[in-house]
Amino acid sequence: MTTASPARARALLQSTIASDPNDWCIARFSLLADQIRQAGQAIAPDFALTVQDYPAEADARAQLHTQLRQGHYGQVWLMAPDLDNGPEPDFFAALEAAVAAGTQLVIARDHTDLGSSLLALGGCLEPVTKTQTFKRTWPDLPSDSEYVNPGCPAIDTPCVVTGQNGGVQICRKRSGHPLLAFDTMIPGHLVLPAHPHEGVIRPTTASQQVLLSSYSITSGREQITAILDEAPGRGAVLHHSTFHHFADFNLQVGRGAPDFVIDPPSHQIDDSPGLLNDQRAYVAAVVGYAMAS
Repeated sequence: MTTASPARARALLQSTIASDPNDWCIARFSLLADQIRQAGQAIAPDFALTVQDYPAEADARAQLHTQLRQGHYGQVWLMAPDLDNGPEPDFFAALEAAVAAGTQLVIARDHTDLGSSLLALGGCLEPVTKTQTFKRTWPDLPSDSEYVNPGCPAIDTPCVVTGQNGGVQICRKRSGHPLLAFDTMIPGHLVLPAHPHEGVIRPTTASQQVLLSSYSITSGREQITAILDEAPGRGAVLHHSTFHHFADFNLQVGRGAPDFVIDPPSHQIDDSPGLLNDQRAYVAAVVGYAMAS
């Protein structure tokens, strides 16, 4: 164990929505919170994790924005399930300032226009608005939809089917980056939770590299799972194609989901909990990489 610098020993797990028990609020990522906390404390006993939704109170929002601008957190895990109900613009300006000063950022959203508040990002985080794809800003979006569910019209392209909630997908390592230098169940691959409508991410700058990819079980097309952006002079940005790689529902389906989730779940992980070993190791690797940077 080591003693990390004050900022490196602090992390933030944040959603882009106000607390709502019938949405993908941060309480639905409690297992991820435990993983981040345990990984950080294994490196530095003084590691502390703040877990919160976007504050409703003006004073709490101002405090969050100030902390970000001051580099209070060494890493921010941002779960973005909003749909035109995300944070105010000052949050994104503060997040830009944090990353410009060295804060490491993990971003995970999902299909179609979820997480659309991220389109407000600019400055050093302007590439996020293109790497994370949105229906509303993709004029040449392919017309073929991988997921069509008449009972849930909000699910629309861009999205890719990698499996059922509660099941897994096999992701291929696309990079020899040190972030992926840990033992996995299948050499050269990671087993991660699946989802029936993951979002689509694309590399758009020279500083970005694809870390992981899998395949659509509908079309067979390759699906990019994770992209790391290490532009010089600022903190790294790690993109994930969906927050369902980390949600409680996808790790332990019995923990439940918002009532608008109608996709039939799988019990694959429940029946074989060891299938989450790679996911746990990956989260620990991301935490450790951010603390060492």
